[in-house]
Formats: sequence, C-alpha cells, structure tokens
Amino acid sequence: MVIVGAGFGGLTAARALKRQPVDTLVVDRNNYHLFTPLLYQVASSLLDPGEIAQPVRGLLRPLPNCDFRMTAVTGFDLEARRVLSDSGAIDYDYLVVAAGSISNYFGNADLERHAIGLKKLPEGLAVRNWVLSCFERASWCDDPEERRRLLTFVVAGGGPTGVEMAGAVSELRLVIRREYRLDMSEVRVVLIEGTEHVLGTFDPRLSEAAARSLRSKHVELWLNTLVEQADAAGVKTKDG
Repeated sequence: MVIVGAGFGGLTAARALKRQPVDTLVVDRNNYHLFTPLLYQVASSLLDPGEIAQPVRGLLRPLPNCDFRMTAVTGFDLEARRVLSDSGAIDYDYLVVAAGSISNYFGNADLERHAIGLKKLPEGLAVRNWVLSCFERASWCDDPEERRRLLTFVVAGGGPTGVEMAGAVSELRLVIRREYRLDMSEVRVVLIEGTEHVLGTFDPRLSEAAARSLRSKHVELWLNTLVEQADAAGVKTKDG
C-alpha cells in the first residue's frame, strides 16, 4: 500500500491500517507533517515553524507495518501500478492519494504572480518575512504616503485562511507596538471577498460573528468585491 501525502489524510490512512496485513509506505516531498490550520500564525509571527511542523518518521514510528520515503511524486502509471517520483518508480498493490491542496487564484494570473499563497511552510515564512520587512522599512520612512503604503496589507479571499490571516496581521500591531516607533493606527488591513459574506460556506451565525470580530480588530471588509488586477504597487478591484 502506497500513500501519497503525509498530511492529515495520509497519516489517518496509515494509522487506520496499523493492524491490517499490509506493508504501508507513506511518500511525501517533505520530511515533516504540517499542521496547516495554524500556518497563518507562523505567517503573522505568533508561532515558530517548529511548533506546527513535526517529523513524519517520528509520527509513523509507532506503526509497525509502515515506512516513509521522502521524494517528490511526478506522476502515476496506473496500468503498471507504479508511482513515478524523482527518485525512481515505486510499485504498489493499492494506492491512496492524499496530496493536499493548492491556492486557488480563480484564474487571476496577476494575483497568482504577485500574491503569496498560504498552503506551505515556505509560503508562511515568506509572508512573515514580508510583513516584518514592511514594518521595518516603515519605521525609517519619512514619506507619509509611502509609509501608509508599507503599512497597508491586503488579503484576497474571505474563507477560513483569509479570515484568520487578516485577523492575525491586525493583532500583530499589539504584539510589536513596543518594538517599532510607529503610529500603529496607520496600519491598515483590508480583506477583499467576492461574495456578500466572509466564511460563506459556514453557518450564517458563524459568518456574522467572524465579520463582527474582524471589524472589532479594525479589519476593513470589502464584500461583494472582486480583484481585477494586482501588481507590485497595489490591487485594483473590478469596481475601481
């Protein structure tokens, strides 16, 4: 049994097969399991990466019939029952694919080119470094307009990750206000969502509670708004 992916799905499948008469191999391009629900806290400097990333081998050690191979899967030969990887082909009798998800830019090439996603640990670290660099540059900026630009953070998408990220960046002001000689009231966090609600797939009461919480944290909610263009200088919505 080959399981592609050491995320929640892959580890759950491996543990479910613990007492079954099969040899299980978990394959992943990273040697760590990432607790993605808290990735936004790494991106906003509230957690260290090591607090949400655990070695896969350590997690699989209690499973007597399971092993791990770190390699990047490049494709599948379903007729020959082989997983193709950058370290060679892996034969299997049964295959489980739990490879996770990727950021959805809804076909917006500009957004994909200029925005930083938040699905992987390197992306979380990239967001964190970028946010902190903006505060650092703003603290030494004498141009009020440029300083406001550096302290304006736009989050595209009002799903769970977007809501968490917008709230965390806004709360970051309280964490670092003693470290930077800045007027933290200049920090602006804008959450852009194409529908009329944040957390649109949740119960309406939860959606309304999330919106109230974000507004209490001084997050601007731009609802029923679509991103048309994005570049290094800013974001343009379809309504201008």
